[in-house]
Amino acid sequence: MIYTAAEIKQIDRTAIQNGMPEEVLMERAASAIVPHIRIDSQSTILVICGTGNNGGDGWVVARELAMRGHEVSVWSPLGKSKSEAAAIHASYASAFVHLVERPIETDVIIDALFGVGLSGPVTGHAREVIEWVNRQSTPVISIDVPSGIPSDHTRDFDDMAIRATYTYSLHGFKRSTFLNRTAPFYGKVERVDIGLPHTSDWKVLTDADFDRSLLERDQFSHKTTYGHGMLIGGSRHFLGAPFLGGRAATRSGIGLLRLSIPREASPLISTLPEAMYQQHTDVVEQSYDALAIGPGMAEGEALNLIWQYAKQQPCPVILDAGALSTKRLETRGPLTLTPHPGEFSRLTGKSVEEIEADRFSIACEFAKRHRVHLILKGTYTLIVTPDGTGAVNTVEASALAKGGSGDVLTGILLALWARKEKPSSPNEQAVLWHALAAKSISQTIHPASVLASDLIEELGRM
Repeated sequence: MIYTAAEIKQIDRTAIQNGMPEEVLMERAASAIVPHIRIDSQSTILVICGTGNNGGDGWVVARELAMRGHEVSVWSPLGKSKSEAAAIHASYASAFVHLVERPIETDVIIDALFGVGLSGPVTGHAREVIEWVNRQSTPVISIDVPSGIPSDHTRDFDDMAIRATYTYSLHGFKRSTFLNRTAPFYGKVERVDIGLPHTSDWKVLTDADFDRSLLERDQFSHKTTYGHGMLIGGSRHFLGAPFLGGRAATRSGIGLLRLSIPREASPLISTLPEAMYQQHTDVVEQSYDALAIGPGMAEGEALNLIWQYAKQQPCPVILDAGALSTKRLETRGPLTLTPHPGEFSRLTGKSVEEIEADRFSIACEFAKRHRVHLILKGTYTLIVTPDGTGAVNTVEASALAKGGSGDVLTGILLALWARKEKPSSPNEQAVLWHALAAKSISQTIHPASVLASDLIEELGRM
């Protein structure tokens, strides 16, 4: 689950209003972290506590580790706790730990300086504290978020934050865990459940979320069971894109496939003999279970004519690459857009920098306003539904950073949306399948050497 800072604060308030004292909530949260901390029993520890609730968590962690036999020191560089609950825990923990007035050398540093409540860049003495921590060669464990990291976006972030080795996120992940600017500061991240109800509309996708039944075939099924799809793509300078998408669709199990291509692409038909073909200028005379439009296409008369047909169809429509435009946001069936940040910049009128600084909010607002499914590609691809809920793909797939990879994803999407019995979330499953194929092929081919066509072949080997 993924939460904003405001959502986390509301969850805490609700727990307190329902009868859980704040100091008990703090005790539960911090005590839940300690079993996850894997350090040698002889390690010495320095816990750096701030003045707020994150500092209170640090005091509980310090006490618990001291009670387990560690030599623990606590440094409070910003002064005494301002939170009543944190002050209670600081007073109690003082009997178990060493209090120090300046930083000391230890085997491990635990960062409890700032939590999700931080607003704006770090200022004053806190900057010096963070700089000191980052100069140390010892492992650093951050509680909830690395101090200095904003929870939701990076609009005001100036890179002044602790670079953690490990981060234990309380209750749920924070959005900045999945933003390119801040993700490296988190180190290895682990979510720690603290026994509160989950209310998030956002989830994290891992390898385990892929539905492997998509790779199976029912004994009594036939080609129409898996749908009849049409992929429309290609232009004079981008002839191969629709063939990559088409091959991916066939590898992903589509029953029947028709490709609409420009006349110049006709010599490549032999690379995909399993498909049926027509040219962009041909009249579309039948209906399909799903349509995918855009790989390799450019704005022009052909695309405009195709869209006049597509927007009237009741089937799912996937738009990619050249077909992505605010002129094409109304369809009778479900509409999925698959932009990378540059394409999304053109759709929203915002700069790539603005988008990357606040991917979640901008993507959610766009999907809700236009009632579309949105796949915003990136290291952590966002899969957003028309109601603004969504998921983040965390499967590592650096091999996808190459031309043609997006065409492959479009083909997978077409195959899954065309099925008579669709998976519960075709877009989530397509993104996972795509990433897992890249991860799998990277075990035998260096990621830098993986081609889009390699991905297609790997779809069938998983």
